[in-house]
Amino acid sequence: MRLFVAAELPEAVLDALVETQAALRDAVRGRYVAPDSLHLTLAFLGEVPAARVDEVASALELVCAGQAPFEVHLGTLGSFGRRRSAVLWQSVEGGSALSSLAASVRRELENATFSFDEKPFLAHVTLMRAADLTHGELPMPQMARGVLDTVTLFKSDLTGPRPIYEPLHTVTLGER
Repeated sequence: MRLFVAAELPEAVLDALVETQAALRDAVRGRYVAPDSLHLTLAFLGEVPAARVDEVASALELVCAGQAPFEVHLGTLGSFGRRRSAVLWQSVEGGSALSSLAASVRRELENATFSFDEKPFLAHVTLMRAADLTHGELPMPQMARGVLDTVTLFKSDLTGPRPIYEPLHTVTLGER
């Protein structure tokens, strides 16, 4: 099964991201990420045997027990790829606590012999794919802040018309 670990965003932050997507619809053509699929990826594992899901869950329990909830806020818009077919995203700022959480998750997965996408961590939420950024200016993104307190292991199903993300195991930061 195709797995990833993500921080679930506070409601105020999610609402602001949806507002930014609505403002972008007048300026940018592309495939928008469904509001119920917006998340902040900490580690993408890819294909993992179903028999090892409990090991990933245990690694998350260990990491998250030692991490207190912390405040995050939305930042600037950015993109990956070519301007005619880009991934458009909005940054998430969380200071050293967010960087530390991502590093701890990745370190614990590595200790448990899981491989994952080793690209450097860039805290962002994908808003759209196949975005055509060649016309006009992007609107100012909405800003919001809130407390990040939840990390979830998701299964990603890409067989339908849009990705479906199924939560497999959720951990609250700071709980033992």
